[in-house]
Amino acid sequence: MKTGMRLALVLLALLSASYASSFGFSRITLHRTWEITSDAPFEFTGALAVNDSNQRVVSVTTEPEMERFVDDNGTIMLRYIGNGTITLKADATVDIDYDPQLSGDPSVPGQPLESTDLTQADEDIMHQARELSHDESALSTIRDMVNWVHGNVTYDIGYWGKSKSAIDVFRERRGVCVEYTHLLISLARSLGFQTRYVSGYVYSNTWQPHAWAEIYLPGHGWLPADATFGQAGVLDSTHLAIRKSDDQSASYDLLLSQDEDVDIQARDSLEVGFESEDPKGVSIGLHMDEQTYVAEVAIANSRPDYVLGSFSLALPDNFGGEKTSVLLLRPNETLRLYQGLNHSLFAEGFYYTVPVYASFNDAQDDDTLTVDRFSPPEDDGSGTAAGQSGCASSLILLCAISLAAFAAWKL
Repeated sequence: MKTGMRLALVLLALLSASYASSFGFSRITLHRTWEITSDAPFEFTGALAVNDSNQRVVSVTTEPEMERFVDDNGTIMLRYIGNGTITLKADATVDIDYDPQLSGDPSVPGQPLESTDLTQADEDIMHQARELSHDESALSTIRDMVNWVHGNVTYDIGYWGKSKSAIDVFRERRGVCVEYTHLLISLARSLGFQTRYVSGYVYSNTWQPHAWAEIYLPGHGWLPADATFGQAGVLDSTHLAIRKSDDQSASYDLLLSQDEDVDIQARDSLEVGFESEDPKGVSIGLHMDEQTYVAEVAIANSRPDYVLGSFSLALPDNFGGEKTSVLLLRPNETLRLYQGLNHSLFAEGFYYTVPVYASFNDAQDDDTLTVDRFSPPEDDGSGTAAGQSGCASSLILLCAISLAAFAAWKL
C-alpha cells in the first residue's frame, strides 16, 4: 500500500424487507450503495455479487458507470476512480437455486491443510475432526461436521463484530455466523478439505448479513455448508453470496485515497421478485402411531444422486419442540426415522391432540397424534357425570393450544 493512503474497510449494512424462504428457486434484486467523501482523488474497489453454479447474475447496472471484472472466486467486482464526494450505486438481479448434482461420495482427503490465523486448528480441533470423520465418505463427514458445529455452538448476538478465531470458538462454544463458519472451516481443513469463506445475505425474520462456508468435494466441486442454520448441499434460496475469501478478515471493500479524512458509508437493500418451492426429487411421509406414541418419518430420494439436505421435526414445545439436522440420502434411498413421545406427558382424565410437522428441504408432511386418556366418572344420579364440565374445558383448551402451535409452524 502506498505511503499516506488510508484503507477503509466497508462492513455490510442493511435495509430490511419481508420475505419467507424456501429451498427452491428465487430471483433477488440487490441494491448496493457507497457514499464516498474525499477531498482528494480516490480509488474504490468493491464486490457486487458472486456468479457461480448456485446463483446466476442475470443483469448488472451501475451509476455512474464503473469498471467490472471477475476475481478468481467468481465474484463480480467493481472499480471506480474519482475525486470528491460521490454516491456510487450498483444493482444486480440474481437467480438462486442450490441443487448440487452429487453423483459420487469420495473418501476424505485426510492430509491437513494450512490455514489462516482465524481458521487454524489446535490439537483439540484436530481431534474433534478425526472423531467426526468417515474415512470412506466425504459426504457423511461434511454432514457430521455441520451438525456438530450447529449443535455445539450457541448463537450469541453479543459476539457480533468480534470475529473470533476457530480456536476461541471451540473453547467458548459461542458466537454468530462468523464464528460458526471459522470453526467449520477449521474442522474441514484439519481433514484435508479445501474451503472458502462466503459472505453475503440471508433472510431470517429480516434480511441480515451472513456468512457460511464452501467445502471442496473431490471429483465434484464446491459444496455449500451453513453451520449456523444447519444446512448443507441444498441451502435455502435466500442465501445470496456477495464474495468469497479465506476468512472474515478478507471480506471487505477497499477505498484508497491521499485524503486522511476520507470516509465511506455503505448500505444495501434486497427485494425478492419471485420464489418457488421445489422438493428436488425428494418426498416425505409422516405417520403417528396412536398406540405407541411414535412418529415415523419416511424420506424417499427418487434421484440417482446423493442428496444433502435439512431435516426438521416439529412438536409443541412441551413435547420436544423442533429438532433439526442435516441428513444424507443415498441414490434412490428411503430413510426412516423414529421419534417417540414421553408417555408420562399424557395424564388421566384428558384428551390430547398433538400436531406434528416434518420436512426435508421443501418436501413436507404433517399428522396429528390423538390420545384419549379421558375416563368419565360414574353418574352421581343427577344425570351429569361429576367433573364433566372441568374435563370438557380441558379438552377445548388442549385442542386450542395444539392447533395454535401447529398454525404457527405453518406460517
